[in-house]
Amino acid sequence: MPTRTDQAATSAGRVVWADAAKGACIILVVLWHVIVKHYLRIDWRVDPPVPGAWGLLGEQLLPLRMPLFFTLSGIFAANAVARPWRVAGRPRIARNLYLYAIWLLVHTALLALAPGFPTDRATSLGDLLAQLTVTPSNLWYLYALALYFALAKALRRVHPAVLLVASGALSAVAATGLLDSPGNRGQVYQNLVFFLAGVHLRPYLQRWAAGATRRRLAATGAAYAVALAAMALAGAESRPGVWLLVSVVAVAFGVTAAARAARLRVVGGALARLGHRTLPIYVIHMPVLALLHRLLAGPVADLNRPARLLLVAGYPVLLTALVLALSLAVHRGLTAARAHWLFDLPRRAGTDHNREGETMSRSPAPALPDRARVEEAAWWLSGRVVRTPVLNSPAIDRLAGARILLKAENLQTGGSYKMRGAMLAVGRLAAAGHTGVVAQSTGNHAVAVALAARRHGLAATVVLPEDAAPVKVARARAAGARVVLAGTTVEERLAAARQLADADGHPLVDAYDHPDVVAGQGTASLELIEEAERAGIPLDALVVPVGGGGGVAGACLAAAGTPVEVYGVEPVGCDSLARSLAAGRPTPVVPAPTIADGLRPSCVGDLPFAIARDGVRDVVRVDDDAIAEAFRLLLLELKVLVEPSGAAGLAGALRLAGGPELGPSGGTEGGRPGRYRTVGVVLTGGNVEAELVARLAGGPVADPARMKGVAA
Repeated sequence: MPTRTDQAATSAGRVVWADAAKGACIILVVLWHVIVKHYLRIDWRVDPPVPGAWGLLGEQLLPLRMPLFFTLSGIFAANAVARPWRVAGRPRIARNLYLYAIWLLVHTALLALAPGFPTDRATSLGDLLAQLTVTPSNLWYLYALALYFALAKALRRVHPAVLLVASGALSAVAATGLLDSPGNRGQVYQNLVFFLAGVHLRPYLQRWAAGATRRRLAATGAAYAVALAAMALAGAESRPGVWLLVSVVAVAFGVTAAARAARLRVVGGALARLGHRTLPIYVIHMPVLALLHRLLAGPVADLNRPARLLLVAGYPVLLTALVLALSLAVHRGLTAARAHWLFDLPRRAGTDHNREGETMSRSPAPALPDRARVEEAAWWLSGRVVRTPVLNSPAIDRLAGARILLKAENLQTGGSYKMRGAMLAVGRLAAAGHTGVVAQSTGNHAVAVALAARRHGLAATVVLPEDAAPVKVARARAAGARVVLAGTTVEERLAAARQLADADGHPLVDAYDHPDVVAGQGTASLELIEEAERAGIPLDALVVPVGGGGGVAGACLAAAGTPVEVYGVEPVGCDSLARSLAAGRPTPVVPAPTIADGLRPSCVGDLPFAIARDGVRDVVRVDDDAIAEAFRLLLLELKVLVEPSGAAGLAGALRLAGGPELGPSGGTEGGRPGRYRTVGVVLTGGNVEAELVARLAGGPVADPARMKGVAA
């Protein structure tokens, strides 16, 4: 019999752990620099050895700070390593090298104004050239990221065990001081292994974070303390492998601590927000600290004894907070002054066009939403949309060889998950004083916008293709919308919708390229992830059908920072997202005929692509036979009616869970062993013609050989 998971909400603690860990790392980096470059250089003249204690604490955190930072960087880069060079090279290699060079020049100029500040600096053209090439400066993290990613990409077909052993040996040798490592070159040698561990051990690290308990936190913390004490007592820091072993223990502790901290709403949220801003803090904080050193070192040392005694214990914490705040303030000032080129590669001319010169942009440069926006959307939509059930069928599980959890968005108001994005976008437009909206889609988004507009008392005009499913046309009209039929392609519908929007003076609610729409669609995936975790069966993968890409982009945001890997599903011949990921830019296709009419846009949206290119693990292509069989499985096993576009998600999940090339993680009864134990699927809609239901329901059911579909 079908079953439902518990629908109660759950903590999102494990979702934000990686960003929380990044936030903690940047705090520790700034604290260390405050201690060694400023605090310990002040003549405190106090009897308690407080300054020495701060210096000792900073040294004990050396095996934690950068190894954890690079492990996290590897986790975030894991998907990009599988992308083609032309796609991944610019954001991951060229961008970091560009930032390293730009900020090296900035630091060289600014630090020349503080000659007494103790940090690496180029004092001649030769020094500057060396720092640009083979002897990285105090900005070596950016230099290392570019190098590490290039190595990980070039060697991605080498077995991970070989890479980790080789890079571990390099780290062990570098820690002994046997290698020539002027400047920060030794740090580059020592931390490669942690970046590669993040890339290749990401699922294990994420599961470790997801299972963090107080007992594990205490155990890893004790192990770290014991390892540090043993290394210090034996004087073994420079012995081969000792520093590496202690750093591995430190990373295990750091991941556990971050996962626990992330579950604390105030602390976790603050650390995660800081984790999103590590780049500007990293590149700005050293000149800020140099300025503060010049301003404060003398006056602090000249304070009377009671004032120095009062200040000495908490001074590093206070100054660290001040440096963080000033660095973020400088960043805001620079971005307000449009100095974006200091924090990212300048945009290339012509990036809005493909090789044939066809304009690809559907909307003006939408801002990228993040996971916080999905969480905000979930809060706003609570009580305004249906919290749909999560279904499970033992028969489908046996066929898949994995547990399949199905989010029944076919039971949503309006018959599809599109209601979520439409309700959020239209609600905000209504609050802003608009009196009407215009939308275009193949059907479900238009129906959802019509219903949302009626709920908020707005007029709605929706543009549908001339061959739209009659049931979707009827539902849009029943919701009170004016329906306009225009052409058969998205370009034709968009042109008509824009003309109507201009004529009526109403905003266009794009089906894909709208931040509120993407965030709203993401709440379906967020609920599924939370409910699976609440039930004690957390997802390993999440599968979402792809039309214009709003749903899969929302899923990427909802899954950000979790162990969940997101997959898109497209019909054969309607695979714009798959082709776009391969090309590195939104790439149109001429859609092939398919029963999944909602998955036939000719091109994935610009905003969804910008999110999905780093968030989607892969795309699974399925044919109409696989979609039809998934439709019948849902109808007969779960007794739910899902349109073919929604059933495509189950077809893709069956293909994914049973794909032999994905590698076994253990045997499961009744199916091929699969990589994933629990796979979530968003059943995106249920608006289907009665005639098509009769035709699809009459075919054979669940032939495993035909359920394979077509591999991506």
